Amino acid sequence: MPKPRFANRAMIIGLDAPIVPRLYEYAMNGDLPTIRSLIDRGVFAKNCLVPFPTITPPNWTTIVTGAWPGTHGITCFNVHVPGTPLDQTHPGFDTADCDAEYIWNAIARAGKRSVLVNYPSSWPPKLDNGVQIGGFGLNPNEWRHGGLPMRCDIADDQVFSTDDYPEGTTIELDDASDWANAPEGSALEAELPLQYRRANKPVEPVTWHMLVVDSSGQGYDTVIVAESRDAANAMATLKVGEWSDILDREFQVDGGSQRARFRMKLMELSPDADQFRLYVTALGALDGWAYPDDVAAKVRSDEGIPLPRPGYHALLMEWIDPETWLELIEMAHTWLADATTSLLASEEWDLYATHIHTPDHWYHTYPREVDPATAESDEQAEYYQGVERKFYQSIDRALAKIFEYADDETLIVMTSDHGAKVTLQPFPVADVLEEAGLLVHKPAAEGESSQVDWSKTKAIQQRSCYVYVNVKGRDPDGIVEPGEEYEAVCDQIIEALTSYKDPETGKPAVALALRREDARILGLYGERIGDVVYAINADFGGQHGPQLPTAKWGIGSLEGLFLMAGPNVKQGCLLERTVNLPDIVPTVCYLCNWPVPAHAEGGIIYQALEDPNALQQERDKLARNYGRLKRAYESDRALTHTYNE
Repeated sequence: MPKPRFANRAMIIGLDAPIVPRLYEYAMNGDLPTIRSLIDRGVFAKNCLVPFPTITPPNWTTIVTGAWPGTHGITCFNVHVPGTPLDQTHPGFDTADCDAEYIWNAIARAGKRSVLVNYPSSWPPKLDNGVQIGGFGLNPNEWRHGGLPMRCDIADDQVFSTDDYPEGTTIELDDASDWANAPEGSALEAELPLQYRRANKPVEPVTWHMLVVDSSGQGYDTVIVAESRDAANAMATLKVGEWSDILDREFQVDGGSQRARFRMKLMELSPDADQFRLYVTALGALDGWAYPDDVAAKVRSDEGIPLPRPGYHALLMEWIDPETWLELIEMAHTWLADATTSLLASEEWDLYATHIHTPDHWYHTYPREVDPATAESDEQAEYYQGVERKFYQSIDRALAKIFEYADDETLIVMTSDHGAKVTLQPFPVADVLEEAGLLVHKPAAEGESSQVDWSKTKAIQQRSCYVYVNVKGRDPDGIVEPGEEYEAVCDQIIEALTSYKDPETGKPAVALALRREDARILGLYGERIGDVVYAINADFGGQHGPQLPTAKWGIGSLEGLFLMAGPNVKQGCLLERTVNLPDIVPTVCYLCNWPVPAHAEGGIIYQALEDPNALQQERDKLARNYGRLKRAYESDRALTHTYNE
């Protein structure tokens, strides 16, 4: 059977911040059979460049609009609205900030229907024809809208312990009393008042009750958690290292009732009960994150939980270990795959788009431990690379479930917003500007942080890669005159940035510094970027953001992922040409014969196609067939007309 020339459906699968050479190595070694299969039957780009800055919201928006950040307007993780104070921004996850047309709206003009699952910066929904889960943050139940910090639908994860942990709940164990149906053996008890940290809306207080039991006379070894002092109605009975079953409960949220799913794990319990730690996952709401609202009821998952930031915060706070984190991300990936298959099975669809944030969370947590160049030992690097391999394997298993809904006529694209690298020397932009006399702070009172003195400040750093001039008439506290003074300040900024060298190594921090009008070469332009745009070298800064898309250090790489398989796509091809993220939408639309979004600026990746001229050949064929039909019709009409006369 000949391979289809065009696709009738498309899947866009996004991974956030994978280190692409690592992913490729694991796939080719056989650790990731699903991704390996795509590589074998498709095209893998050796040089995929993401837009600058190398950061999340703008680049996911570029992928589904085909537009550079200067065009769609989301120019960093946060957005600055021109004319507002220069230190005021808001998260770039709101579709109201996007000035470009999304692919799902373009194809809706042709009657095509889309399913979006956890695709960042796609909320509030602008879908003309389709359904959607999430898009208001990086994971379901995670909200990053407006000027507020990250919020959860009900509550982030939490820990109860006899030790003090950052943001943990410290408890004291007392002799148990007034418990019904308590097991034999000595027992201690404690109340577990739930903490609704980062809750999006007010949640009514709930307190659980816990028994710590010495079941065999050898020391405390069992924990019973219940909603009342009745062990017969326990939510969980746990020994160290054990998870509870998945639990569903109703919570009173903002005057209404909302159902949530969660689990708990006993992390630590010493025989004398002096050391105790119980981890509770986030309370994953089972609705409130879908469009239309009734779509949530179609999701079925027996083993998954819609977790916001699955385990990431707990890792940072040292509540859990990496092995527990792997268990959490497996729950999250399972839910994501089950939500996807529920919708792909129940909805008509032509385009499916999703995003998995796991790599980004991992590389933000343990970048130094993974890279042999910065790990404390070979053994440490080997251990953390083993965890790295396992989380990619978890993603691979989720993709295997999703790809069951991809037939021979489905185009599959895997991509990413950026890569990651190890955290290295900081680049103190504010200090550099202060030393140049461009940024001035007021004297700080004891115990307080210093505030910007806008009456003397000519320039201020903002977001990941911008410096703004404090312009009179444009900015609320502007002091710099437009014209010659403005130009002179821009020169001072560029000179200060490019002259800086790290005092320890002597290395320059800045790879380039450009005026706003020159930053068009990076796809940045318009009023939503700074007056000066700068990028730092790979030897500096955190995992991604102000570094260029070509930055590499150790095992890290900021380059993006592009892997494509399906109709009219070459098989087993390692593509040498540069692929830019704006190229994805035009290529998908070409291969599916769909309308192209109005603001798409990328080009079709012809070198990835088996037959780059297939569409033209189809048009030529239609033209030939139409010509035959027209000539036959005209000949027949002429003959009939003559006969009738």
